[in-house]
Amino acid sequence: MTTPYAFASLAPMLGIRAGTKVSIINPPRGFVQKLNPLPEGVEFLVTATTGLDVILFFTGDATELVQRLPALSRATTLNGGIWVCWATAEGPKTRLSEDFVRHAALDIGLVDNKICVIDETWTALRLVRRPRGKLDKPEGRKQAPAQA
Repeated sequence: MTTPYAFASLAPMLGIRAGTKVSIINPPRGFVQKLNPLPEGVEFLVTATTGLDVILFFTGDATELVQRLPALSRATTLNGGIWVCWATAEGPKTRLSEDFVRHAALDIGLVDNKICVIDETWTALRLVRRPRGKLDKPEGRKQAPAQA
C-alpha cells in the first residue's frame, strides 16, 4: 500500500516530525505501519490528556466526534492539531462528512487548515485552534448539521 503521493511519506504529511508526541485513536488495522519510516524520537502516547502535538482520531460516528472533540482539543499543545479521519464513500459506511466535521470543530473554536487523503478508504481533516483575533462564531453560521 502506498501513500496517495507516490514519493511522499505519510508521517510528515500528517505533521509527525522528530520528537512529536502522537496519539492514535481507533486506528484501522495496519494503519500504524503506513506511518513508517518514522522520524527519530516520535512518541506514541495512549492515555495522554495534555501535551500532544498530533492526534489522529478515526471515527465514523457523528455523536462520538461531537462528544470527544472538546477533550481532544484540550489534549493538544498550543500549536498541535487533531486529524479527524473518516471513511470515504468507497470505504466502510460512515455518518460523517467533511462539512459535518468542519461545523463540529467551529462550534468549539477549532478551524480546519489541511486535508489529507490517507489511503483509498480514509480521508482526514486537520483541526487547530482558531487564530487570535478571529470571530468566535461568524455571523450567520449555523450549528453543525444534524446527521441522519
